[in-house]
Amino acid sequence: MNFRTFIDMSKWGILLRILPLTALFCLTKWFVHQMHWGLGKSDSQIGSLLAAVTFILAFVLNGTLSDYRASEDMPDQIVNAVETIQDTNLLIAARQPDYDPTLLTQGLVDILNSVLLCLKQNKPFLRVENTLTNLNQLLVPLSKFCEAPLMARLQGEQGKVRLVIARIQRIRDTDFLPSAYGLLHTLIIVASFALLTTYTEYFIANLLVSGFLFTSFMYLLFLIYDLDNPFEYDGKSSADIDLSPLEHSYHRLSTSLSEINDP
Repeated sequence: MNFRTFIDMSKWGILLRILPLTALFCLTKWFVHQMHWGLGKSDSQIGSLLAAVTFILAFVLNGTLSDYRASEDMPDQIVNAVETIQDTNLLIAARQPDYDPTLLTQGLVDILNSVLLCLKQNKPFLRVENTLTNLNQLLVPLSKFCEAPLMARLQGEQGKVRLVIARIQRIRDTDFLPSAYGLLHTLIIVASFALLTTYTEYFIANLLVSGFLFTSFMYLLFLIYDLDNPFEYDGKSSADIDLSPLEHSYHRLSTSLSEINDP
């Protein structure tokens, strides 16, 4: 691991966001200690509470991580479907001199562009749905030179794009198990209060351990938030899905379109 990788801000972004919260927690715990507001010594019940928080955090993290893994290849699925349609478009153009591939290529460019705009600017997917619907009209000239099985395959690829877009929209606009979030928030609040108000014989050791546990809980909570919405792109998340496959395909098809128009 080189130094540039070590200082990558995407790796430390969550930690930097919660460090002020950790400092506030430690300061509050010191104030509680100075005012002798502690409610009692740490015991097995506090340990059980912390174990419950850890369990719920692990449960929600596992669920959001599974959704994130499933989301990672969604841009590739869109690109694969679009490129398959374009390959057929160019194949028919090479076989049939009377066929003009420009309109269909432009339609595919519009689909990729609309997907990128909706994701990067957090806009509704209505524009994407419209470009996918418009693709039906653009496939009509191609159907005159294609066999029925080949057209069925192209419409299947169009359906794949529509399905992936619907999944992306659902992931972006919904949360993973809101009821689990409610329980998680409640437990973290109760656990933080317990860490603030319980004490041990050695205050400094108790402060360090409590601060570390609080930081761990908050770090995992923020990580869950980032994983739960991997299509956010607002500059705050450290776990956004890579859109470079979509961008590369968009620029490639745009360049191809320019070459077709200006041979």
